[in-house]
Amino acid sequence: NRVFGTIHGPGYSGGESYGGTYDFPYSVANDYHTFTIDWQPNKIIWYVDGIQYHEADPADVAPDQWVFNHPFFFLLNVAVGGNFGGPVGGDTTFPQTMKVDYVRVYQPADSAERFQAAFADNFSGWQKVTVPFTSFVRSAAQPAGAPNDGLTLSAVNGYGFEVPGGMTSPVLIDQVRLNRNCSAVTVTTNADNGTGSLRQALASVCDGGTISFAPSLSGQTIALSTAELTVAKNVTIDASAAQNLTISGGGTVRPFVVNAGLNVTIKNLAITNGYGFELAGGILNNGTLTLDHVTVANNTVTTSGQDYWKGGGGVYSGASSGLTIRNSTIRDNTVTGGDGGGIYAFTSTQVTIDRSTISGNTSSNVGGGLRTLGDAQIVNSTISGNTAGAWHGGAFFHTDGTMNILNSTIASNTSPSGASGGAFVGTFGEGSPTLSLRNTIVAGNSGWQCQAERAGSGLVTLASGGHNLASDGSCQLTASGDKPSTEPQLGALADNGGPTRTHLLLSGSPAISAADAAACPVTDQRGIARPQGAGCDIGAVEVTQ
Repeated sequence: NRVFGTIHGPGYSGGESYGGTYDFPYSVANDYHTFTIDWQPNKIIWYVDGIQYHEADPADVAPDQWVFNHPFFFLLNVAVGGNFGGPVGGDTTFPQTMKVDYVRVYQPADSAERFQAAFADNFSGWQKVTVPFTSFVRSAAQPAGAPNDGLTLSAVNGYGFEVPGGMTSPVLIDQVRLNRNCSAVTVTTNADNGTGSLRQALASVCDGGTISFAPSLSGQTIALSTAELTVAKNVTIDASAAQNLTISGGGTVRPFVVNAGLNVTIKNLAITNGYGFELAGGILNNGTLTLDHVTVANNTVTTSGQDYWKGGGGVYSGASSGLTIRNSTIRDNTVTGGDGGGIYAFTSTQVTIDRSTISGNTSSNVGGGLRTLGDAQIVNSTISGNTAGAWHGGAFFHTDGTMNILNSTIASNTSPSGASGGAFVGTFGEGSPTLSLRNTIVAGNSGWQCQAERAGSGLVTLASGGHNLASDGSCQLTASGDKPSTEPQLGALADNGGPTRTHLLLSGSPAISAADAAACPVTDQRGIARPQGAGCDIGAVEVTQ
């Protein structure tokens, strides 16, 4: 005699369920009943026979995500179990039949704003007629509740044609197309949703288009409160016209999700204060994502318990995805109950980090800065001040794939006593990971600077391409130009020019002019030309002389 209504979120939103019941004084199955669901933005209400018995809104599932402001379909079926509705009665017989008399779907009255334009049929034969949107004016007759906000084209609900009175000749129309200019969309407000918002721009922009931001948004914050921003098209999001613009999750919402199979570029944005349950505090990437002049900072992940796939306080890049980080900073992100405080790149990923800094990130397990299970190329970059709370890899924890590091600085990262605070490469199964260092500094990290661990059937390779410098002998530096057990004499992590913070080589550093010039990039992390002086410097920064 019990009716039960519930919502149940998917795993990525936290899997939160929230239900309510109504008890009849007799068996519900003995008669027809009218079940009603009133589905509104940020609210769902359940009725049976006109009696409201349950209501849900985002506060009821917090801190998990409210993911119910999307189109859904109804499925009418019968399932037998004791999970939500309670135990099945002992006198229940099978098989059973559910009888449905009718289903009705009600929607609000059409209150869309009306616009009209005119054109002259002053030709014979077929001809293409183009009516520009600028020629449309607001119609005099409007339905009740129609807005008066201009021709936004956020949605087009229909169109019609009228001919002048008294016209007797036939009008033949072969095809009507709506060609909206959606290749370039501009965000004009810092509101979470609605006209001019980033959320609306993501819905409106054409596949392959560009979203830009009005200069008036410089220094402002777009605070997300309802749901994450899902990128479902190939798109470039470029905030270069609105400097110091921030997207904030407010500590409750993951700012961005990039769907699989897409090419997405984000430029000149700060992505902060996001929250993800199980994975991805700032960005969940399942496609091919490029971050260019982006800061991902102060995002958080918590989990239901430690597991190898969980983490990614700043960015989580899913299986077989692509991630490029260029001229960007991933800093001060945190994972509790998982790996990869700054970045988690899952199996078969392709990661490129160029002229970027990963600093101040923390994981409660391994990989304070990065956790990688695919291939990675790190060039002209700094990994500094990250912390792994449980085991190896304060800087990074690499398994399954090849990681090549060129002209980079790995310094001041920490792990617990007895573990490597710097670079970790290892296998725990059949994978055969490789870590190759060239023209790179690994120094000043807690414990060992490097650790190679074979705990599976695969092979582990820690290789030197030459001209590296490490502050102990753990990195197996035996190639030409290598400097094991040598202090690099680094300055503190600071603004030394360029878009990211770096460690400057101090005067007299043995890393100065000691790199393999043939392998050096043409500039350093800051964009300073290499070489300066007698030769190219080891590490991410070239000292100007």
